[in-house]
Amino acid sequence: MAHDRSIIRGKPLRRLQRVFNQRRFHYPHRCLLVVGQPKSGTTWLTRLLCEVPGYVRWTPPSIKIDSHHFQPGDLTPPPAGYTVIKCHAPPTEENVRLIHESGHPYVLSIRDPRDLTVSWAYYVGLPGRDKWANPEAVALDIPQRIDFYIERVLPRMVDWAQGWRSNRNAQQGLLIRYEDMLADAEGCLANLYRHCGLEQAPEWVRKTVERHSFRKQTGRDPGQGDSAQFNRKGIAGDWRNHFTDEQKVAFKAVAGQALIGLGYESGVDW
Repeated sequence: MAHDRSIIRGKPLRRLQRVFNQRRFHYPHRCLLVVGQPKSGTTWLTRLLCEVPGYVRWTPPSIKIDSHHFQPGDLTPPPAGYTVIKCHAPPTEENVRLIHESGHPYVLSIRDPRDLTVSWAYYVGLPGRDKWANPEAVALDIPQRIDFYIERVLPRMVDWAQGWRSNRNAQQGLLIRYEDMLADAEGCLANLYRHCGLEQAPEWVRKTVERHSFRKQTGRDPGQGDSAQFNRKGIAGDWRNHFTDEQKVAFKAVAGQALIGLGYESGVDW
């Protein structure tokens, strides 16, 4: 399938483009959803889905930078054209109901909560984040931000992951771990395309993954960090380079059992 890389600027023109795509393409689903924890690979997955010709990024007006709660009418009927919605919607009764009633395929993105902790500690210090993402943490250094996250943010991130795992509709929602994407992006992406009724040739998938690899996007090898960038390091297990013994104890008190339930550990001896 040939790539369509045309980009139309401006909201009216983008809507016109979506209407045109709806007439041009004939996919089984007009709207796809990427639902994930912040810093769990949602941007990566969204870009990969938008590589399918005709699909473009779209966000309902009710989804704000600091509030990811769907409202009735956001998803049914679906917006014009073929769209991909990225959000961090928590598994509230209303969010789950509206997503499932829409019938749209969705992918759930989760990540080892320990790596989420470290990634957040750097992310919150990027320019502009102080306006909405826990501004009181911005003045802290990285170890203090990790302490802050474990005490103030981690409990709701654990509830997010466990809540979506227990409420996921297995036919409609596909669960992908960030670590699995790092280990086998081609396999995960091929599975995601199949889940959305968009199966692609293996060579097409391979080239798509390559275009969106960490190296292509940043000019750096995975593990070569840059704390001033959104794509900071692109690896799993970086928490080992940051957690102190005291932070491990504090983390286990909040999420030790959750790590086991999410499949990241077999016990609490880590």
